[in-house]
Amino acid sequence: MWLKSIVSLSGMLLLVSTVSVAQHSLFSPYDCREHAETAPAIEQFTVEAVPDEFNFSLEEFDIATDTVSGWKTWNYVENYAFGKDRGAMPMITDLHALHPIFRDRIVALIESCRLKGIELAIVETYRTPAKQHEYKTMGKHYTSSGAGKSKHQYGLAIDIVPIIKNAAVWDNTALWRKIGTAGEKLGMRWGGRWKKPYDPGHFEWTGGLTTANLYQGMFPAIPNADDLYPCLTEDLKILRKYWNEWEVEQSSISRK
Repeated sequence: MWLKSIVSLSGMLLLVSTVSVAQHSLFSPYDCREHAETAPAIEQFTVEAVPDEFNFSLEEFDIATDTVSGWKTWNYVENYAFGKDRGAMPMITDLHALHPIFRDRIVALIESCRLKGIELAIVETYRTPAKQHEYKTMGKHYTSSGAGKSKHQYGLAIDIVPIIKNAAVWDNTALWRKIGTAGEKLGMRWGGRWKKPYDPGHFEWTGGLTTANLYQGMFPAIPNADDLYPCLTEDLKILRKYWNEWEVEQSSISRK
């Protein structure tokens, strides 16, 4: 089922470098139209300056808007992609797996850091309950939160890492401080402020909701949503569907 896999850090940077900051949902291909189950439309990103040593096809950066099986196109990485043990299940790294409002904040963070000369790679976006459970079984130094108790399960959290010379840099405190400050200026909560666990690669935003609120099915209230995100309700329905599909897939892995 794993149809899309980014296998190099350079490839990940190319992916995020093609996304521009917008005032509208990055789910715009879905906005305000009938969602046909056949002949899905395609939104294609422009890939700039692809190094010769990386033979990426433009199709690698196509975002399918198929509302039936589009979840299969989401990018993911395997364990140790960033030099750390993060379990047997693949990590979803696709920006389209995030809540639209949070996603736009992450795009703004990526662009803000790039202007400062800092390149960011996406480690994990949406996380299935099955994947969350896997982390918990790996010990408290990974997480103490069980399935359904992480903001990742609601598309409202992300893990990132800065890249220097094509390698993930986890231990540069000064660099993390620059990234964290940039994220906080965009209204996000930064895990670098936490003591247990200290998690500088983690950013989240809930619009004031608690994890218990999210678990009950609530999503943040968005001021002026009709103007900025006119089809937010439909987008979230599609997201929930995609999240459920990924959960079914990863749950089957956990049972093997």
